[in-house]
Amino acid sequence: MKLRHFFLPHPETHKKAHLISWQALFIYILLFVILRIGLDFYAQVRPGVLGVNSSINKESLIEYTNKERVKKGLPPLVLNEKLSQAAGEKAKNMFEENYWAHYSPSGKNPWGFIQSSGYKFTFAGENLARNFYTSEEVVAAWLASPSHRDNLLNPRFKDVGFAVVEGVLKGQKTTLVVQELGTPSEVIAALPQETKKQATSLQVISEASEQNVLVSNSSILDPYFLLKAVGFSIIGMLAALVLIDLYVIRRRAVYRISSRHMPHLALLSVAASALFSMSPGSIL
Repeated sequence: MKLRHFFLPHPETHKKAHLISWQALFIYILLFVILRIGLDFYAQVRPGVLGVNSSINKESLIEYTNKERVKKGLPPLVLNEKLSQAAGEKAKNMFEENYWAHYSPSGKNPWGFIQSSGYKFTFAGENLARNFYTSEEVVAAWLASPSHRDNLLNPRFKDVGFAVVEGVLKGQKTTLVVQELGTPSEVIAALPQETKKQATSLQVISEASEQNVLVSNSSILDPYFLLKAVGFSIIGMLAALVLIDLYVIRRRAVYRISSRHMPHLALLSVAASALFSMSPGSIL
């Protein structure tokens, strides 16, 4: 088997190059899956080595949040120190108990952290995020989720608190973003009696989570960047080989039933688009 047969159609049979055969495609997919599983396994064996570097801060989070509220004709949320304290304690507890949820394995809930901070509320909500690269991405992801959006744009919420805390969660170095929203009980007390009656019980407006990003400048390996780099390398190589195959076959004036160059290039474009849109951020 000659080396050129890996890259060029066979000079006699005109079969496709070995690197764009169906057998080769199966191997590419298998290697990509093995890499993905291997990264997850490595994260458990060597916690803190893999992670996402990001630039997220409280100031920009509340800026983007209030910007969206103003667009909808809603009053901006006021940054509340007690809610920020509750958010910080929630993030700390998530790292300590190594969980990614609104309720901890030991039974702690978001409202307990808010009450412990001394914030007396009638309505409260919580949004979580992790593994995003910027504050703008965090808020944009929340807005894309109906439950998160209901929290951000709920007219009943008056105050907000944020915590941006980095650490190791599920083996990966990350930064948790915790957003606690609330309506103080004194605000409800000032409302007419009929409205007050409707708001006497604690209401979980919504619960949601999303993956966030690291604010740290430490040297870590971004698994999502690695997966994208490998994926784009494979897709780029395949696209180049398909174009070479198209050129060679046309020059040879050979008709090959299995060619279908345009559909193959279209399929590679779809794969590249899907890979490009892949984000480390996620919601619960």
